[in-house]
Amino acid sequence: MKAGYLYALCAIAAIYSSNGHYIWAILIIALFYFLPGVDRKTVSLCMFAFLSFYFYYQLADERNVTDLEGDEGVFLGKIESLPDIDGDLLSFRLKLKEETVIVRQKISSEEHQELLRRELKAGMVCQFQGKLAHPPGQENFAGMNYSEYLRKQGIHWLVTGKALLPSQCKPQERSFFNRLITFRSKEIQFIERTYPEEISSLLNALVFGYRDHIPDKINEAYQRLGLSHLLAVSGLNVAILSGMLFVLLLRAGVTREQAAVCIAAILPLHIFLTGGEASIVRAGIMGMCVVLFQRYRIKVHPLTIISCVCLAMLLINPYYAFQLGFQLSFLNVFALMVSSRFIFSRYSSYWVQIFMSSLICQLVSFPLIITSFYEISLWSLPLNLLFIPLLSIIALPSASLGVLFSFVSISLAKLLFYPAVLVLKLTNHILLDLNQDIFTMTFGKPPLIVIPFYYAGIIYFLICLERGGVIRKLIAPVLCLLSVGILHWNIHLFDKNGRVAYLNVGQGDSTLIELAYRKGVYLIDTGGTIHFPAEAWKKRRKEYDVTKEVVLPALKARGIRVIDKLILTHGDMDHIGGAQTLLSRIKVKEVLFPKGTIKEPLETRVLYEAAKRHLPITVTQRGKSWSAEGGVFQVLSPYGDETESNARSIVIRAQINAASFLFTGDLDGQGEQRILREMQPVRSTFLKAGHHGSKTSSSAEFIDQVVPSYALISAGKNNRYGHPHPEVMKRFIERGVQTLRTDEQGDVEITVSVGGWKIRHSVTASKK
Repeated sequence: MKAGYLYALCAIAAIYSSNGHYIWAILIIALFYFLPGVDRKTVSLCMFAFLSFYFYYQLADERNVTDLEGDEGVFLGKIESLPDIDGDLLSFRLKLKEETVIVRQKISSEEHQELLRRELKAGMVCQFQGKLAHPPGQENFAGMNYSEYLRKQGIHWLVTGKALLPSQCKPQERSFFNRLITFRSKEIQFIERTYPEEISSLLNALVFGYRDHIPDKINEAYQRLGLSHLLAVSGLNVAILSGMLFVLLLRAGVTREQAAVCIAAILPLHIFLTGGEASIVRAGIMGMCVVLFQRYRIKVHPLTIISCVCLAMLLINPYYAFQLGFQLSFLNVFALMVSSRFIFSRYSSYWVQIFMSSLICQLVSFPLIITSFYEISLWSLPLNLLFIPLLSIIALPSASLGVLFSFVSISLAKLLFYPAVLVLKLTNHILLDLNQDIFTMTFGKPPLIVIPFYYAGIIYFLICLERGGVIRKLIAPVLCLLSVGILHWNIHLFDKNGRVAYLNVGQGDSTLIELAYRKGVYLIDTGGTIHFPAEAWKKRRKEYDVTKEVVLPALKARGIRVIDKLILTHGDMDHIGGAQTLLSRIKVKEVLFPKGTIKEPLETRVLYEAAKRHLPITVTQRGKSWSAEGGVFQVLSPYGDETESNARSIVIRAQINAASFLFTGDLDGQGEQRILREMQPVRSTFLKAGHHGSKTSSSAEFIDQVVPSYALISAGKNNRYGHPHPEVMKRFIERGVQTLRTDEQGDVEITVSVGGWKIRHSVTASKK
């Protein structure tokens, strides 16, 4: 099965093609055209693999439907995951007779919370009342489609309501797997009780693959610095565990052959204990194959093993193909297998071998990383060279031994954990320091057509590198890679359309404007999360920051590295609450702020942050205007004598190519009447309804003068203010105005050309 990797590639391409990404089928055909020495039999088998997995995925996807009706009210099932108590929220996976669901329920009191912490365990069987709800879809273009993420795991429902009581649950019979679940839960909780969160969360990630409680600042640092893979249990963990077990078994007097069989038997348990993610399943199965093949002296090429494992995993679960962990795991291992011969034969130095291995992994991972995270850190390669030995040679063995000996003595376990704790303290310190100035390069999400060119350049580079010889032979492949990177970096410069995106920031406002050829980037408001006072026990581990979670990813996904104008309409939290975060993360050339008396402390803090960064602050009022490529902007309000915050809102009318837009902030009815009395031009294709659709804005007279075709309403789902108000909706409906709501449709993006416009929104990515 020398061509096994081709069959695996065909299987993956078939699954993607079956999911609507037909470019992968074209790439497979191109691969056979350019790949030398492929015989007719291999091509036939590849076509068979492609067609088989194409129809197999379609069949599996058609069968992936719920067996529940949706009106069930009583649930009986087994808790599959470690119950997570985050403030007043209880969540876990529950395996019903029909299917698995996610339970997310509110805890009623502090006593209830303590009772759940003490008595609710994974593996228990519970019966309780609740209500089924559909998981939310893709609420932002740059966000995760949670509904689709769960569907690819066979989960279709959330169970909500008041949290159950431990008395509604009982332990199941003490089967072998229940004992494993209990062991994993107890060890995770032991580590959490023994060490502070910033250490215990990383220990649990390394040993058990449990990453739920990693503090946000540390998780963000690992992600932005390109080190997230170090917290995922993978092949390196399996190799270290196997090596440790092998030595211990030999010391205990077990023969090499018996030790090999023991390790092969233990690895499935390791997969189970570490959560069974794609990367650990791949590593565990490959580890078992290698150990058993060596034990029975069966010679099999490593590429054959990895290809068979890939095909087997896709047969078990074709949705693995869409998991980033699966993609990176197989891609990196495949690249290292192909390159290992020339690395170890040409370089005798251990550090050079590590450097070359890390460089190759960074290269082949690059297109996938920027597709998922939109940026890459220049610190990634050097930090991988430093952290891989620290975590794999010191921290992981230390933590594994600590867990193993926790049965013998707690004091001994703490002693064995100590080196791992020291290493994690050091790495956390380094990461948090570098995360202040991380030298990231934001490329933006690459168009699908760019990814094959990246991989063509990477393969060309690796082929030339393997052939060796003088450095000048690498000039051509390096130039090819740089050309693709430069094209991707500047691809927005070829876009002749303008874009206006109303971001779904919940109960707030944030609108992103991009002019043709990226001649101007304007952000109107940043959104902001309003945190209401709550008792200490109700507080979540992570406070939601809508600017971090929605606005910044939207900018990164579009490859936006500079904002030409940050327009802060007025001083309310839900409009400028994220301005300080934004200013600290992205370059801003100019800040526009409404003329008038500054009353709120938030306004002072935001302006101070801008001044500290030496940004020009333009006090804005009626009469200001500017123009850029395909866009003309006129400020209609404020006048400068307003006393109330909403009345001070900056109101802008914009003509962008074929469409006109009216951005109103939180302008109220009186402000609307003043603009009309002054006979200012307000007629626009798109009206951003004032004050989130409040009944005090969007008066009938104002709508009649604007004559919009569409009304955009930025409001939070099920918000406590009742926005948009039914009276406002009625006014729009009576006038034939089509409403677009962020609480229902997510991000709403209007692409404007010279001849017209197209509308799409993130919930269904629909186009009009």
